[in-house]
Amino acid sequence: MAEQGNGLSIKAAAAWFPPDKEIPPTGALSPEDAERIGVPELTVAHELAAPEMAVLAARDALEVSGVEPGAIGCLLHTHLYHQGFDIWSPAHYIAQESGAVASLPINVQQTCNGAALALHLAAMWMTATPDAGAALVTAADRFCGPGFDRWASNDEAVYGDSGAAVVLGRRGDGNDLLDLLALEMAADPAFETQMRGDDAFAPAPLWHSTPIDINRPNKVFQATAQAAQLGKSGIEKLYAATQRSLARAGVAPKDVRLVTIPRLTRHTRDKVFKPGVDLLLERRPEYLETSTGCLGPGEYLADLAEMAAALEPGEVGMLIQGGGGFTFSCTIVRRSVN
Repeated sequence: MAEQGNGLSIKAAAAWFPPDKEIPPTGALSPEDAERIGVPELTVAHELAAPEMAVLAARDALEVSGVEPGAIGCLLHTHLYHQGFDIWSPAHYIAQESGAVASLPINVQQTCNGAALALHLAAMWMTATPDAGAALVTAADRFCGPGFDRWASNDEAVYGDSGAAVVLGRRGDGNDLLDLLALEMAADPAFETQMRGDDAFAPAPLWHSTPIDINRPNKVFQATAQAAQLGKSGIEKLYAATQRSLARAGVAPKDVRLVTIPRLTRHTRDKVFKPGVDLLLERRPEYLETSTGCLGPGEYLADLAEMAAALEPGEVGMLIQGGGGFTFSCTIVRRSVN
């Protein structure tokens, strides 16, 4: 992205959560695991599919943004888990149902970093398309059985259902919520093996296990010599993305008021991400705390919505996100002064 975000701003950010919540099934978590995870309940969609939740969030964001749905030139949708059909384009469905019928619908897949990548691509598209007025980024997941166990498929996260959306436009053109100052990423594909272990390529979905078991291939990976390098590489990539973002945004570490980090277990947030960010910023910043559990890539868009509500005009926030493979991203935003 160009210096100072090339004049782009987030016009609106919305997260939609189903009203129903679920606590862990009896006996699913030991007291020690419950303390380590730190998420007492999760939002659960009993009726709506993931793309339907994305549409609800998109409609909310568009209404607040003041941007007409027909003015959206590009729509990017991202997700982590199943979207309701095996061979299908949810982005086209969301474009149709949200009224963004003149847009170019695009599906983006990069695990939990998918929404950061989608916003990055939307910003690149806006920069490369001078006559484009706005873009829409959506994300949604429904982590239901039989294919997924929201409480047990991953030791490092529990998963809540949601939809989220962001409208991206040009600064000064209509409502400005957050100035997008920088969005940088750093990846190390050498560690993609963490999520597949030594399994052979499968001919069909859910071939290796039902429900999906992320822990099994990770245990295989952790037994390899390569696993010892993961932490070192992660720190290096996170540092690179953060330093590039700060430099591109023209923001000093001391000026970052609020930070968001991935919505993983409390242990991972407190013992891994926070010490790393503290080191990068050379101080302990204020963190935006959440209790939703992991929302897949949608948590990044939800973080933008929550950060906009928490920042005062002129204050700066930083969003740290990551995804398996792996990729780290760092976004710098400023609460707009309208």
